[in-house]
Amino acid sequence: MSTPPSPGGTDALFGVVQTALTIGSAIPLLLSVVASVLFVRMRRRLSSEPTGTRRLADDARRLHDLARVSLLGSGFGLVLLVIGQLVVGLGTPVGLAGAFAGPLAPVTIGAVVLTGLAAVAFATSPAPPAPPERR
Repeated sequence: MSTPPSPGGTDALFGVVQTALTIGSAIPLLLSVVASVLFVRMRRRLSSEPTGTRRLADDARRLHDLARVSLLGSGFGLVLLVIGQLVVGLGTPVGLAGAFAGPLAPVTIGAVVLTGLAAVAFATSPAPPAPPERR
């Protein structure tokens, strides 16, 4: 009578790597969500109040920076999630389709949507004015 092999060895190692990458992606994704919320709130506030040219330049720079932070955070978090799923998909008998259809699929879809929204926010944010030339 033979017993089926228990999950362990390299499969467990790949699971630990995926877990570490998933936990590591939480901070950039959370930072991206916070930056996106601040971006939307600031954009709404700016659209409702008149401002001077000096304040307008500072606000445009802040909006652009918030959009950039949101895009970088969501992109970095998404890359970590995808790398973790690739490690499991290529290193275990689960396969790529099984790795991407696993329990992290909703998180990955959310990260893709967040990255798309952050890219739109970055594309629509006003570019900060160029600094004055020094002579």
